[in-house]
Amino acid sequence: MMIHFLGIPLQFILFVLLWLGIGYLSFSLARSTRRNWRQIRHHHAIPCTRCRYFSGEMVLKCPVNPKAALTDQAVDCPDFMGRVD
Repeated sequence: MMIHFLGIPLQFILFVLLWLGIGYLSFSLARSTRRNWRQIRHHHAIPCTRCRYFSGEMVLKCPVNPKAALTDQAVDCPDFMGRVD
């Protein structure tokens, strides 16, 4: 004996709802992954940690441009000099 809701078998309704939920979760996961990937690429464009003037200290990260250190303003820093190891 099958249970019907508005003339449609309940099993079919649950099947469709299950796949809609799986589709929504997949779409949400893909959207958040894409958004996070863009954010990670943007943060890797900030060159401060590869600069010879970067100290890594909490108080004074960069003696040349202390306000711009590790921010979006540092992406095109005119004082950037690569480290010589």
